[in-house]
Amino acid sequence: MLDMATTQVKLSVPADRINPIQDMFNAVAPRYDFLNGLLSAGCDRYWRKTAVDELVPVANRLFLDVATGTADIALEIALRDKCQVIGVDFSAAMLALGKNKVSSRNMQSAVQLFPGAAENLPLKSNRFDGAISAFGARNFANINHAIREIHRVLKPDGKIVILEFSFPRNGFLQWLYRLYFEKILPVMGRWVSGHKNAYSYLPDSVGAFPKGEAFASILKEAGFGSVSFKELTFGITTIYTGSKNA
Repeated sequence: MLDMATTQVKLSVPADRINPIQDMFNAVAPRYDFLNGLLSAGCDRYWRKTAVDELVPVANRLFLDVATGTADIALEIALRDKCQVIGVDFSAAMLALGKNKVSSRNMQSAVQLFPGAAENLPLKSNRFDGAISAFGARNFANINHAIREIHRVLKPDGKIVILEFSFPRNGFLQWLYRLYFEKILPVMGRWVSGHKNAYSYLPDSVGAFPKGEAFASILKEAGFGSVSFKELTFGITTIYTGSKNA
């Protein structure tokens, strides 16, 4: 079992933390996993597994999944070499679905999920061997502060892995991708999820997110060393990595 006494996880999110983005994720939660697979043509599984590969899970170590959503990443980590994972997310509906997944796989001793926001992680400092966030960083209310919080809870030499959407560099591919991402995807997302704004928010949030060297600089400013990034699937997503300086 995870040592909750030493990890110090709070079990609630203050009501004043609730915001429209939080409400949006609560609303789309029932169709979230289905839409991820549909709208990415199944690439989301490959992207997540590649991100976990970068984290290099090791047996008997403790990892943090920030913006865990429905716990796909947390479960992927825990299934490798009997790792232990704590996942946090600000969406109660997402966490409820994630807990159902954990229970159905009988993984409660390896994965525990709690409400929490990246900007104020309810966790002790220097506790985790690694931390990951998949498609959550662009939703952080304060990206710089959230990255500093992740740095705080990592042990010295602990690794951070951030997986986020980006845009292809090739001009034609970027045009084609933006056509799908900004025109077609929102319509499909609204039709399947029943939420009028959720999948219009997605391209807007990706467009506003600092990419490439800009996000690498945020990691460095937070105290991470050995910062690097690599593009996946023609640049549709990017994985950023770094290590907390000892």
